[in-house]
Amino acid sequence: MPTELFTVEEALARLGQNKDQGCLIVSKGTELIHIYVQDGFVVRANSTSLEAREAVEQALRLTDATYTWMRNAQPPNPKQNLHLNIREFTARPTPNPKLGQTNRLGGVEKKSAEAQFRYFLVPQDKLTERIYLVKTSTVLGRDPASDLPVDDSDVSWRHCLLDVQARGVFILDLDSTNGTFVNAQLVRDSILNPGDRIELGSVTYIINRESIDAL
Repeated sequence: MPTELFTVEEALARLGQNKDQGCLIVSKGTELIHIYVQDGFVVRANSTSLEAREAVEQALRLTDATYTWMRNAQPPNPKQNLHLNIREFTARPTPNPKLGQTNRLGGVEKKSAEAQFRYFLVPQDKLTERIYLVKTSTVLGRDPASDLPVDDSDVSWRHCLLDVQARGVFILDLDSTNGTFVNAQLVRDSILNPGDRIELGSVTYIINRESIDAL
């Protein structure tokens, strides 16, 4: 779903018509908004400061925002899901219901059991340190205001995003200059497995998890 083809409102309308499942990540500057959709409804939405309907309305108000569509992404906690009709947010119909190569659900997908894990990063140069992913989305970059600032000249201001989902942690490169590498492979987006090595410039983190029940 190339950003240049549709506005955020048009993209959301098409997702509603196709009844696709996934997450529309809308970004502009330091603002980052997650809109999870399924079967024509917004089932979760949040930004840095807003939740639910207010977060969706904020995304639609942003001018010149960019977005990324994450197919089949699920909210990290299904018990907190919403049920907001997408048509309430889109003012005009869209002529073409097809949306790129997104997957269409044949019906209501059964919700998987919520994973009971806390995820954390271990810096390669400090193997005894744990950096817990305490937010649903964590932005890594050279910007001191990033959720996880990375002091390296080869790291972009906003380099990549780690998104905690029901099936694990999703990594998304934010159009960085030098790219995001997982296990020495350049990636645009990918699901991370425990033990994977995330490389940003000369900085390397190892992703891992621990059972919440063990805490």
